[in-house]
This record gives sequence, C-alpha cells and structure tokens, in this order.
Amino acid sequence: MSSEILYKALHASQKGQNYAFATITEATLKGTPRKMGAKMIVFDDGTSFGTIGGGRNEKAAIAECLKAIQKQRPATVTYNYFGRKGESVCGGQMKVFIEPFAAKDHLIICGAGHIALPLSAIGKILGFNVTIIDDRKAFANKGRFPHVDKIIVGNHADELAKLSIKSNTYVGIVTQGNEFDFECLKVVIKSPAAYIGVISSKPKRVKFLGRLKSAGIELKYLKRAQIPMGFDIGAQTPEEIAVSIMAEILAVKNKSYIGTDKFLDK
Repeated sequence: MSSEILYKALHASQKGQNYAFATITEATLKGTPRKMGAKMIVFDDGTSFGTIGGGRNEKAAIAECLKAIQKQRPATVTYNYFGRKGESVCGGQMKVFIEPFAAKDHLIICGAGHIALPLSAIGKILGFNVTIIDDRKAFANKGRFPHVDKIIVGNHADELAKLSIKSNTYVGIVTQGNEFDFECLKVVIKSPAAYIGVISSKPKRVKFLGRLKSAGIELKYLKRAQIPMGFDIGAQTPEEIAVSIMAEILAVKNKSYIGTDKFLDK
C-alpha cells in the first residue's frame, strides 16, 4: 500500500470527511489491469486517489464506495473483463473489497454551564469530538473543560455559524439565555446536522417555533428541532438531564439499529 494513500486517509479523518477504500482482493493472472493489493481511496464528495485499473469498472467501484459510505457497510463486488455486454474485453476477473470509514461524530455544545459539563463528559466517553461555545471566559476554559477537543470563547451564534456543520454533527443548545438559544437555533435549523436540540420548556418551544415560522423557515426544518431536547426520564439534576439528552442523540445516531437484538448473552 502506498504511504501517500494512508496520508490522504489521515488528512480526511482530521477534516471530518468520510471515505472508503477499494482494494483488489482477488484477480486473475491475466486480463485485469491491476492485481491483488491494488487500492484506491474514495472520498464522500466523489473524488478519489489511486487506481484499481481505471475504466468502467473503476467508475462502478467509486459508486459502490459512495454507497458504502452512506450506509456505513462494507461490501465485496466482482468485476468481469470477459467482453460480454457492459464488460471490458481484457479477459479476466477481479474481486474488490469496499471498506467505508466514518469521520468521528462531532458534538457541538452551545453554552458552558451546568448541563454542558456532564453532557460534554458523556460525549467524550462515547467517542464524540466535543466543541464548547460560550461568551464567558470564566466558564469556557480548559480548567473547567479539560476533556473537550475545542473551546471557543465568543458570541454563541456567531461562532457557531463559523463551524462546519455536517451530517455527523450533533448540536446541543444550552446557553445561559433564551435569546442566545434562539439565535443559535436559527443558525443551524437549516443545516445538515444529524441532531439539533434546545434546552426548553413547552411554552418556550411554542415561542421559538412561532418566531422561526414568522421568519420564513419551512415546516420540514422546524420538525427537525428537538425542543425540549432529551428523553423524558424525569431528570432533575444537570447530570440526569445530560443523560436524557445524550440518550436522544444516540437514538438518532443509532436509529437503524433500534429494535434489533444486539445482546449476545441471554
């Protein structure tokens, strides 16, 4: 394997970009342009590096990689070069293993108060990259949040707008004021974030959604916001509230597994 392809994978991971490897695992001695071990990397934007032979089969493999990235499921595909309809005429066959890799999920917490502290800790335990945003240096600092990946001091909404929000981004809005909460919500409501939640009462939900609707935000976006966020577990303390929020985030993240039997011991 080329070290350069590994560097490309590392760089993609650091940028939070999903990708997949396509590796030839079997190939006939004759009749295929590349042999066993040849590898290419395909990124979630459709670009690629390296080659498994070019032509229509490589194009098909790129499509398979993009499908695997979306579903986060590996696959093995076979490509023939026998000259039949839709095939190249080299005369061989190869099998390609498609292996997707997902960027680390990103938890952005707007606010650095009582709930943000346990929420960020649980997020790190569960393997998220965690970013804290708050306009108060006395709260948003490494002394208070030594475990998080990034701390941003500044206006919540302004700083949130500068961040890259992707489909693996989860946003929890728990600032010290309703207006701060609303401005953050307005920034991300139409973003591709997997989860958008706001700490809230039911009257606050009605008010926020009404304001967004008046601002021209379509219903399909309003439905995405979890207001109030977190499952109702009767939570009382900041720690319990953080658990309820993270449980809801995990339900979104793992929605394809809900209802499946994941327990080995009976």
